[in-house]
This record gives sequence, structure tokens and C-alpha cells, in this order.
Amino acid sequence: MMTPGTLKTILNTAPLIIQGASKLIKIIRDRDLEANEEQISNPDTLEEMKQEMTRIETRLNENSRSDVEQIRLIEQLAQQNETLAETLRQTLRRVTVLGIIAVLALGGSVFTFILLL
Repeated sequence: MMTPGTLKTILNTAPLIIQGASKLIKIIRDRDLEANEEQISNPDTLEEMKQEMTRIETRLNENSRSDVEQIRLIEQLAQQNETLAETLRQTLRRVTVLGIIAVLALGGSVFTFILLL
């Protein structure tokens, strides 16, 4: 059984996790689409070669920025998952303690019932 605090944490972090994952998927999909649309040109002149090198350099810079953004999103997702996992660990501890108390209470009740017979 989940405590209201655990349920609240799950409900609060779920949209953030979904949003982060959606952003990451969009970045990857957009990058793949751009890569597929680009045509590799075969420059004939030195000027065309310089233009192609500039285009490639720009593309590499965009990829680097995209990679950094993906890493940030993955870090955020990892932190949110860590928070959720810690909350679930705390809930498990509470449930375990309640289980032990319930078993002790049941044992005490059985012992009392036997003494009364």
C-alpha cells in the first residue's frame, strides 16, 4: 500500500519524466530527419569546398549542442528517478515496520486468547 506522500511524489514527478522523455525523443527525431535531408555534395572548386566545410562545421556544432541538451535531459530524468526510488524505499521501510508491528500485535492477540481459554 502506498502512502499519500509516495503517491504525491509519483504524481508530481511523472509529468516531468514524461516531458523530459518527450523532449529527448523530439531532439533525436529532429536530428535524424535533418541528417536524412542533407545531401552530400561533391565540391568542384576551392570555394565550394570551403562552403561545404563551413556547412559541415555548422552541422557538427549543432550536433554538439544537441548532444549536450540530450545529456542534460538524461541527467534530469536520472535525478527524478532517483527521487522516486528514494521515496519508494522509504515507503517500503514503513510498510516493513507496519508489517512487523501487525505480526507482533497478532502474536500478542493469539497469546492473550490462549491465556483466556
